[in-house]
Amino acid sequence: MIILHEVKGVAAAMDEKHITPAFGVGMCPKLVGEVQSAKRAVRVNALFVLCDEFKNPGSVLGCVEAGIVGVLNDQVSSDSDPLTRQRASKALEICARDANGCRAMLAANTAQVVAPALNDDENDVRLHVYEALIEMSTGSIRGVRALVASNYPAMLVSKAANEVVAMQPLALKLLRNCLYDDQGLEDALGHSAVETCITLLGSFDTSVRHEAANTLSTLCFAEMAKMSAIQGDAVTVLITLLRDSEQHVRCAATGALMAITTTDEGKRAMVPPLTDGEIESVSLLILLLHETHDLLITNTLKCISNVAVHPLAREQMKNSKECLESLSQFCVSDHPLIAKHAIIAKKAVLWRP
Repeated sequence: MIILHEVKGVAAAMDEKHITPAFGVGMCPKLVGEVQSAKRAVRVNALFVLCDEFKNPGSVLGCVEAGIVGVLNDQVSSDSDPLTRQRASKALEICARDANGCRAMLAANTAQVVAPALNDDENDVRLHVYEALIEMSTGSIRGVRALVASNYPAMLVSKAANEVVAMQPLALKLLRNCLYDDQGLEDALGHSAVETCITLLGSFDTSVRHEAANTLSTLCFAEMAKMSAIQGDAVTVLITLLRDSEQHVRCAATGALMAITTTDEGKRAMVPPLTDGEIESVSLLILLLHETHDLLITNTLKCISNVAVHPLAREQMKNSKECLESLSQFCVSDHPLIAKHAIIAKKAVLWRP
């Protein structure tokens, strides 16, 4: 039998820009090495692959153990190539969504190292860094303390005021995380956080108004912030937001008013002097009792309980059939928190000296 043999030519060299997949224990160290390549094409392609691999928790753990977080920190903060910074920051954002990735970021002092990236000329870089830091610090006191230790509160107050509109909500959200630490709250207040939030309540952007009201609400758990908010006429602006077209903005506004009206000065601010006829703020609160959003209803009930201490406000609520009927319905709500605060609000409205 004659067997024919064909002579093949020499195989073409593989394009070095192509990231060849590896398997097993060698995959993550190989990929981390390629991410550090001095050749731009290899590096950015490896970062693209890394973002995809980070969808797998096992790959996150393997790359973390191979030192990827320190590499990404350095690339995000100081690499001269914009595409490298963009892809590295995206990888860091995805990494922060994973528990092991988040722990590695805390251990690698990511908050301090990437802080300069919030001034990056590339919007995408700043966007991904905001998102990564929000993920790292949400629900994590270690993450919050890492931000505060790296002087983020003061920086974020400035960023919230001066960022491009699309990223102002992210700056505010990250700032709000800082407020869960006493030192972070003090630093933010010392750099005019209340005044900045009041200004942003008037933004044309829905997300900015929402996050500004949420951040102001958190700030106003501090007595000093309540007084600053009242002096800055925040109550008047928040009352206007009670009729905002977006429900989540109305919800955030009632939350801020709820915090401010725990003080006598806040209650008085809800009722303008020399009021003749119906009080606008009270009428809007009564109108909000028709909403269907549980948190908005709860916030509204708490506001009513606070404001009903004012004689003029209480009189208007007590004479409103709409208000009393709504409160009575909520008193028997299946939602225990709503029922609890409805009972408190109704007692406050019907109180007699």
